[in-house]
Amino acid sequence: MELLNAEDLQIEEIEYQAFKYAKKLKTLYLKKNLISNIENFRGVPLLVHLDLSYNRITHIKIDAFAKNRELERLLMNHNHISELPGFQNIDNLEELNLSNNDLQEISDNQFRGNPMLNSLDASYNQLRHFNLNQLNDKPNLSFISVSYNNLESLYIPGQVQKLDARNNSISYINANSCSLQNLYLSNNQITDISALRNCRSMIILNLSHNKLQSIDLIDAMPELSNLNVAHNQLFEINFPAKVAHPLQILDLSHNKLSFGPTNKFDQMKTLKLNNNNFIEFKFGGMMKTLNYVQLSNNEWSCEKITQIMQEKREIIYDINETCINSQARLLNGICCKDYKRAFNDRLKEMIQEIFVHENVNKKDQEKCKPTKPAIGVNQPNVQTMHNKIAELDSSTREMFNELETVKSQIAHIEQEIISNTTRQYKLQTVNQSFKQLVETYSGNYGIPKEGLISPSKTLEKVEKYTQDRKRNSENLLARRTNEVEATNARMESKNSEKFTSQSENERLEEVLKNIKTKESKLKKEKQLLEKTWNRNSPSVHG
Repeated sequence: MELLNAEDLQIEEIEYQAFKYAKKLKTLYLKKNLISNIENFRGVPLLVHLDLSYNRITHIKIDAFAKNRELERLLMNHNHISELPGFQNIDNLEELNLSNNDLQEISDNQFRGNPMLNSLDASYNQLRHFNLNQLNDKPNLSFISVSYNNLESLYIPGQVQKLDARNNSISYINANSCSLQNLYLSNNQITDISALRNCRSMIILNLSHNKLQSIDLIDAMPELSNLNVAHNQLFEINFPAKVAHPLQILDLSHNKLSFGPTNKFDQMKTLKLNNNNFIEFKFGGMMKTLNYVQLSNNEWSCEKITQIMQEKREIIYDINETCINSQARLLNGICCKDYKRAFNDRLKEMIQEIFVHENVNKKDQEKCKPTKPAIGVNQPNVQTMHNKIAELDSSTREMFNELETVKSQIAHIEQEIISNTTRQYKLQTVNQSFKQLVETYSGNYGIPKEGLISPSKTLEKVEKYTQDRKRNSENLLARRTNEVEATNARMESKNSEKFTSQSENERLEEVLKNIKTKESKLKKEKQLLEKTWNRNSPSVHG
């Protein structure tokens, strides 16, 4: 027998020698049962396909698959697994599904073997730690899903072509080398995507529902055909202006964009611009290929929006019935303004935004920049000033007193600046030392150097990573200890049951022996009675 289908049979337990006589079994379906514990599958060394999905598994022994070296497809999704068994001996493993379980962390050497691994699904768990760097040595690995977890950082293995990391808390991305074609990063905390510049084979990129303010790496993705950056904080988006781009689907909705890209999109089919601050958009050559457009809730100039309204009215799928803004008017289902008024309104808002942004940056730079004393306080000058003040009338004396107070405050501030500069220099020296340590040991932590991030920020990440790793190691040790104790308890229970069974067998054997002795006596008595009956029968019937 090479195939056994035991799906949906209400099986609760797999006995120790359940497959003792199934040495040739290759495919085993145990889907949709009530199994809660897995000890091992040693009795089926030729097993290739094993489906344990949709059970109630909470515990799998660490060496459960130690003898299943031929296993290629292992499905354990939709269970309650919180700790993984070892996979190191499964040399032929190609597909592994761990989705919809209770995993909180995957150790850094979990996939130390498995050179043939092609697909890995760990979605819908509670993962806080899973360093994908350990998968770099899997040349056949093309698909990974870690979506719907609690990951804060993401390392992209160089050979993976499709990666799904939606719905996490990712704020840091690292991709030293990249072969990605499809990348899904929606619903995260991403502010910087410069690491994706190496992904020149990208075809589908979803960055929606993040915290991006600008994008300028599209020129590094010449094959990109589907880009979704909806629901971000984009003020600008830069495309290569001179070269035609194969982009077919572009979603810019729900951002803060005012002007669109001006390059050639002669293959564009779907374009979503709704819920921005667009005044105009140069559709150009894309007018010939577009078949779906969303334009609502912008600052459109009535003059600039006329072209698409006249030529492609039928492809606009979000028509307004009324305009909320009293200064806008409804033009063929799209709210728009007089161009001059719209431009001036938006220009005023942009100036205010830029002013606030520059002031904040200026203050931040002044806080971090070492400053030399700008104004010196010279004692003779102060004395001369006092002499002049004595000669002035009472109307001007108050002003000079105030000036003297200000200069005293300036002198005090200068001293603080000098002190802060000295302190900052010391901090920079310490930071430089720590930076060298970080660069020395960064490989051990899986956190590469980031060119534009300050040492203190990198150190913070290393410290957090180290703490998480320590906590995960402690949790793993505790769980391993509990597992050993539970295993010992089960062994003691089984030994006790075995001893009880042996005692019961001995008792039953003794009872059987007594019964046989009695049976032998009864047979002898029966024979004597029969002889007596035969001997006396003539006289009885006489």
